Amino acid sequence: MEPMGDVLPEELLRDSAEDLYENAPAAYLTSLLDGTLVRVNQTLLRWTGYEREELVGRKRLHDLLPPGAQIYYETHYAPLLQMQGEVREIALELVRADGTRLPVLMNSTLVADDGGKPRAVRTTAFDASERRRYERELLAARADAESRARAAQALEHIAEGVVLIGDGGEVQLMNHAAERIFDVSAAAAVSRPATEALGGWEALAIQVAIAGDDEAHAAHVVPLRRDQGDVWLSVTAAQAGAAVVYTIRDVTGEHRLDQVRSDLVAIVSHELRTPLTGTLGAAQTLQGRYNDLPEAQRLALVSMIVEQSQRLEKVLDQILLAGQIDEHVFDPQVRSVDCTEILDAVVRGVGPDDRRRIVVETETGLVVRADLDRLRQVVANLVDNALKYSPGPVRLAASPREVAVRITVSDDGPGIPEGDRDRIFEKFFRLDPAQQSGVGGTGLGLYIARELIQRMDGRIGLLSRERGTTFFVDLPRAEGYGRI
Repeated sequence: MEPMGDVLPEELLRDSAEDLYENAPAAYLTSLLDGTLVRVNQTLLRWTGYEREELVGRKRLHDLLPPGAQIYYETHYAPLLQMQGEVREIALELVRADGTRLPVLMNSTLVADDGGKPRAVRTTAFDASERRRYERELLAARADAESRARAAQALEHIAEGVVLIGDGGEVQLMNHAAERIFDVSAAAAVSRPATEALGGWEALAIQVAIAGDDEAHAAHVVPLRRDQGDVWLSVTAAQAGAAVVYTIRDVTGEHRLDQVRSDLVAIVSHELRTPLTGTLGAAQTLQGRYNDLPEAQRLALVSMIVEQSQRLEKVLDQILLAGQIDEHVFDPQVRSVDCTEILDAVVRGVGPDDRRRIVVETETGLVVRADLDRLRQVVANLVDNALKYSPGPVRLAASPREVAVRITVSDDGPGIPEGDRDRIFEKFFRLDPAQQSGVGGTGLGLYIARELIQRMDGRIGLLSRERGTTFFVDLPRAEGYGRI
């Protein structure tokens, strides 16, 4: 090989070093201590759009920064450089010739002379556009994840059940409220067919129309059959991509309230209409034929008016008292009451024929803490029920217990079916709602009795018997007053 080969590599090496400086993947800037630029490479010019003569000797590094970064440079960057002799990877922005900004990571080093005195600053800037974009995407992803986490947390705490069903019919998601409604955990239901995982789902889904994107979400009230009783649900369904999201609210309480309202209207209408019809008929007869009727018939019609008016008054009193109890505006006037006085008053209040059927068994000196009038009302109601449902004798008794006195009312009638015993104290509940036995009533008597006795710190219940019925009322004895 020719000798010229000894020279060419050195020239190439010198040219390559210059080219590397000018076209490096980073911008190089050399400035005096006051920031005046004395040398810049081609990379900086290409990034910023400036010509070399526009920068060298004319601008300071400070001038290439936006206002906010200029303040940071003067108050933090430059003092830190003076103290440490170098600054590493500070995120700043360079202002291009057209006013746009270029994110960069900037490094600076003080250059000193042989005596150690600082003479210049060498700065390297790396294009951080991709890094900044990645950081923005990372922050957006983090914000999205936090938003989803908050949404998931909110989903777990809302009262409505939410169930997401995939296009294959599988459960994809269900919140805590839905777990409670269907009595199954999400872990046990997710990824399984809804018809298998959620009891009653097949019958429910058939009754609910799925709303499209632009359609109103109409709620459907449907029953969910359970062994322990139906649960009524208000359900809406909406398309969510390939899946369907069901929003489910338990409206069993509201449904029962609606049923109670319906029962109230039906029962009160009947119980009011019957005495009103009798009263009106008797009054019209007296008005139209008074002079033609014998005295005995006139007296019988007047007695009918009185009797039916009393019945009407009783119905209205029960309705008003039930309302006062529900509104918590009723307070019993509790004092010492002699049980013998109560039982005697109840017996005196029934008709002569019924009075002969009542057998009273009590001891003297049994005194309780109670509201005299309300206790008499409760016992009278129990005796009245016994006389209605049993043609035989009715036993009315009072006996001492450890800290209470127990009053019992027993009959030998048909009794109360076992399945109804837990419901007899419910408002508007009647054993014979169709009144096939001919025994009417509002269904409020036992409900009122329970509420009154509880407000006197007592209790009322039903004793099991093979035949007939025995109700009991326990009230605190006056000499040992306390809640039973």
